[in-house]
Amino acid sequence: MPRAWIRRNQVPAFLLVTFAWTWFWHGIFFLFGLWDELLYTAIPSVWGPLIGAITVVWAGETTFRSWFRRRLNWRLRPTLYLVAVLAPLIVTNLQPVIGAVGGGMLRYDPPAPVGLMVVWVLVNVFVWGGTEEIGWRGFLQPRLQERTSVFTAGLAIGVIWWAWHLPMFLTGDPNYSLAPLAFASYGAMILGISVVLGALVNATDGSALPAMVLHGTANLGAVLAATGGLLGGSPVLPLLGGGLWWVIVLSLLLKNGPSMVSDPSIEPRV
Repeated sequence: MPRAWIRRNQVPAFLLVTFAWTWFWHGIFFLFGLWDELLYTAIPSVWGPLIGAITVVWAGETTFRSWFRRRLNWRLRPTLYLVAVLAPLIVTNLQPVIGAVGGGMLRYDPPAPVGLMVVWVLVNVFVWGGTEEIGWRGFLQPRLQERTSVFTAGLAIGVIWWAWHLPMFLTGDPNYSLAPLAFASYGAMILGISVVLGALVNATDGSALPAMVLHGTANLGAVLAATGGLLGGSPVLPLLGGGLWWVIVLSLLLKNGPSMVSDPSIEPRV
């Protein structure tokens, strides 16, 4: 794509490269029968938003160094990192808590030892899903906010993000099920978390690092498990779990309106 066209059409160019990169790799893994290996289908396919952002920055007048310095600025309030870690841990573990209500049992059931979980989150933040946030929140969120509110921009990115994940529903992985309630649960989750991530990047003056941490921690999943309970095994439970992100969204809307935070001030600067 010519640099002049990319410079004039930054959002379409970003989306074109993002979807083309990711869906190309999904196609490769589909053709070679690697859909069962979820890790392989995610790397390097998850780098689509990052590659899309890099493409547009390359075509612009801002240097890579200055653009990435701001998007990866780590000198932020410690509370922002605390929120980025605690919010997904609370939301993902409230789902089994809800499932245990009504006589069920709740137990600590981590997916791995603590050390491995920390490594898993760090890999997610800096290599896997967290890198998406440099594109979605670091690049696209500011551009959509030129014409709309933080809330609407986050919601729009959530729809795009959901569509970007569509090939994953062909893998047979239970996290990407085409069953109606599971499909709705995923939609509620990804739209809600997208709005929360959009609010978070506005609280960091454009740094995507806390959003990367939140994304990576969310990919860890729950460390609690429930058996029994009124909703134990019910397909409604994941839908309630995805809806928990909307509790956060609603609280931010009630406090700050569509701006979501008290002073949203990020700018594209490309």
